Amino acid sequence: MSSGKAANRWEHFVPRHFTAFNKWILPILLSVLPIGVCTSSAQGGQQAVNQSDASPFEADSAKGRDFREISVHPNGQELIFTECVYDPKLDPAGDCYVLRYYLTTKNLQRYALPAGYVYSTASFSPQGNYVLMSRVPKIGVSEDKVRQAYENSEIVLMKTDGTDFKVLPLAKGDKVAPIMSPDEMRVAYWRATLRPPGSKSFSSQFDVWEVNLNTGQDSLYAGPFAFFSRNKLQYLAQGEMLVGAWGPKEYAQSMTAYEKKYNSSSVYRIQRGMTTLPEPILTEVADASTPSVDKTGNLYFKGARPGTSLFRKTVQGEIEQWGWPLRYSPGESGGGWYDLVPAPNGSYIAFVYEIKGTATRDGKRGVALLMTHTSEWRILNIPPLHLSAPIAVKAANSKE
Repeated sequence: MSSGKAANRWEHFVPRHFTAFNKWILPILLSVLPIGVCTSSAQGGQQAVNQSDASPFEADSAKGRDFREISVHPNGQELIFTECVYDPKLDPAGDCYVLRYYLTTKNLQRYALPAGYVYSTASFSPQGNYVLMSRVPKIGVSEDKVRQAYENSEIVLMKTDGTDFKVLPLAKGDKVAPIMSPDEMRVAYWRATLRPPGSKSFSSQFDVWEVNLNTGQDSLYAGPFAFFSRNKLQYLAQGEMLVGAWGPKEYAQSMTAYEKKYNSSSVYRIQRGMTTLPEPILTEVADASTPSVDKTGNLYFKGARPGTSLFRKTVQGEIEQWGWPLRYSPGESGGGWYDLVPAPNGSYIAFVYEIKGTATRDGKRGVALLMTHTSEWRILNIPPLHLSAPIAVKAANSKE
């Protein structure tokens, strides 16, 4: 995919009615490039699963909600994600909420986080002890104020029960999507540079940074590589990371040739301290992106072989494929898959997808599971936000 096409795809993000609330959530949307917007028709290898082999699901576009990136608890029974919504029962001005959903009981909880901020991404730590989030302060809705807010974004964490809430003391700059190392002693996150006013994307030049929670040392994890857009981060080991990102600056003037050479893969294995960009992996499948790994080392990702599908590459090197079961493909009408992550034991893949016939600016997405053992696709009927039970959040220095 050429750099020209990459620029054109940002047109999907211009909202029809740019309200004050949209000024806060639009940059959050722009930090993640939707997967499925552009797919190849590469031939060869394993064929897509026939629709009759899977359990097709349909979704009413009226039920789509503004869900964002998703995370699975190590126990495999809990999901955490964010939802941005106008709900007069909670906040008549609209807000973004960090939600915790239980697959077994179907209960929905809402973290009662400190006010005055927009909370975007959220994830469980590898051992399930913490929740990590990124947030920006609500300091105004003018363009200058919103840019100032993102320059003052913060990485926060708390224990899963809502206690010990704290803000990490990091340098200013656009920061988003934190994750934890396997031993839960380091936090990695994306840093980006805000683009000039009027650009089609809000930020770019994404690089991974890492802070040591014991020493407070915060430094570049590897690179710099200055990717144009980002999606997933996950530790493979203490000193190695699985990275999903598109458009390294080094190849900005030759992205067409770069993508042709690596079959449009945007997946990398990057070791701490690397200064030379490694070659992309998973190049045997066209358009490989949004990678995750389960506890045994199997890789999960989105790609096209041919047509849009979800894939698993086992530690033995075998590739399994599940073709999208609906009559439309993620990517039609500006849609796409926005995130996907497997259960730790690989029994399912949880993902956020866009409702048919809608665009990113519409904020109509669903949460679903692909059951890998049965190839069944299941929509999760998340309860209404106002029915969620609040989880009290207490600061680390709270005496209550």
